Amino acid sequence: MDYPVSHYFLVRSRSAELAGQHVERYLAANQLISYAEFFVRSEEVLNGTDAQFARTLEQGLAANHAFALRMLAHLKEEGVHSLDQLPDLQQGYVTKILHTLTHLLDGFIGIDSVFYNLIEDSHRVSGPLADALRTAPAEYWLVPVRTGKLQASVLHPVD
Repeated sequence: MDYPVSHYFLVRSRSAELAGQHVERYLAANQLISYAEFFVRSEEVLNGTDAQFARTLEQGLAANHAFALRMLAHLKEEGVHSLDQLPDLQQGYVTKILHTLTHLLDGFIGIDSVFYNLIEDSHRVSGPLADALRTAPAEYWLVPVRTGKLQASVLHPVD
């Protein structure tokens, strides 16, 4: 079976093989999400020197940003317009949206994470890391992961 790419992981490593192994170990031990199966295809791993690297990285960052904006839009649709409202929110749908958004902003990976920066445990790339990517691109890799069925997730119930 051929699964679409679920996540792109940014890793610093000496080789594509080691970068893929790093991601595989991370996912195998992750307590936030667990997949029945996942695949890293070595031929799909992108080095920082690859022409597709920067575009793929930007697309992943943009997808995460768009997800955050969708979560904010949901909060607004539910009547949340001020931080002052947060202490009085009733537990339920709205707080689940806020929780999911907070995980994204705080760097916890979830099933909605298109891009994940394993170097900084983040959904973003800091200024110093962006500089390092430009200075020594051969040391960095984007590892696409194809996942099977979700087994467990802290953020989303599994049917």
